[in-house]
Amino acid sequence: MKKIVFVPVCFILCSMFLLGGCGRGEGNEAFAAVSIRKMQDAYYDVVMDYTGRTSNEMGKALAEEILRVVPDYESIADSLLKDQFDMLAKHNLSPDFPTALSRAQAILPKVPREYLDELAGMQEIFNFDTDVLGDGRFSKNELAILQVFQDVIRPTQCSAAAAFGGSSATGKTILGRNLDWDALPRNDMSRMHAVTTTKNGEKSIVMVHFLGMLTPATAYNDNKIFGAFLDAETGAPYPADLSSKRSYCLDFRYALENMSTMQEIADFLKTKEYAFNHLLFMADEESAGVLEQNIGSPGRGFRRVDSELRKGVVWDVPDTLATVNDFRLPGNFVYPDDDPSDNNRWKTYRTLLSSYLVRGTKIDVEKMKGISGYYGTDGNAYTSGAVFLSNRIVTAQSIILNMDTLEMWIHFSPVGTGPMPLNPTYIRVKTLLEM
Repeated sequence: MKKIVFVPVCFILCSMFLLGGCGRGEGNEAFAAVSIRKMQDAYYDVVMDYTGRTSNEMGKALAEEILRVVPDYESIADSLLKDQFDMLAKHNLSPDFPTALSRAQAILPKVPREYLDELAGMQEIFNFDTDVLGDGRFSKNELAILQVFQDVIRPTQCSAAAAFGGSSATGKTILGRNLDWDALPRNDMSRMHAVTTTKNGEKSIVMVHFLGMLTPATAYNDNKIFGAFLDAETGAPYPADLSSKRSYCLDFRYALENMSTMQEIADFLKTKEYAFNHLLFMADEESAGVLEQNIGSPGRGFRRVDSELRKGVVWDVPDTLATVNDFRLPGNFVYPDDDPSDNNRWKTYRTLLSSYLVRGTKIDVEKMKGISGYYGTDGNAYTSGAVFLSNRIVTAQSIILNMDTLEMWIHFSPVGTGPMPLNPTYIRVKTLLEM
């Protein structure tokens, strides 16, 4: 497939001393735009300092530093995309690469300009013009698809839960969020775990995602607003007309960088048009909620602990909230094929949270680890109600966050092609915003 380069590279040339991709501890800390360190042999700690730098410069510096620290990054990222598209083809699912690229081309022009500039800066380094999955090169277009992956290729599962107020041991929100993904043959995503802290004046955020992504799968800002995306299938076909469709992940990054309350972010996002229906689990220090983005539905809205739920759905655990991969507000569509998994995990969260609270035991970090790390008997949601998955779909990242202190623990799926662990292993992850 020949080149289709859709992000113009017509930017002011940047001063080279600003782009030095030097890591911390090399004597240039104050001047490093980007530093990357491998931590605990599990994830990359990425720090991006935007002070005095343009978005284009930051994108270029990020790509340079990635290649300095991970010289084989191109082959890893290319392999990840190849496995993902091969898996879709094996199950006769859409899209293929050309279709995904066409979708990305339609959505990217509506992305906030600063993120397009960052992408263009990265494309100066990842500048291969030929798109051949599996060739070990990461082309401009493959990089672009990675940035809007959730907008053009339907992701898989995920779930989340939170305890706050009278149900929290601290009185503040303690949450767990599991990012679930298809088990791919080479498990390349496990070689790309990243926690990125941006330092950009009052726009600083932390993103838990994968190396080379500008989009947050999970993130929080310095106002202590947290958000994480989940898939929510309805069976609706991908829209043919993308003229009004935007990137929900990059809109969320923009909201985190520019807004200070959950409600403000929810009000911003629920007015936009997106190609895929989805959920956004959010929390602050005092509570949590789920923005149910069933596009075009009268039920689209922000679900809180006291919201009315659709017929047949029960949530009676005070000062807690949970979400799986479906819509729970009245008027929203239910996708029957997901019912066993969704209903089993919903029941698991309800049972585990209430089992502590009925005994007078409030939820602390360790208990939330046990809840988010619940693997049933086999790591399969369909058979045992597991929320920590290790079957055909695996939990790539399980995140526990204390919103009061911003203390964070994460299980990262391990590198290797063998069976995924039945139990999570949480490690303490520190970021600059915590300090």
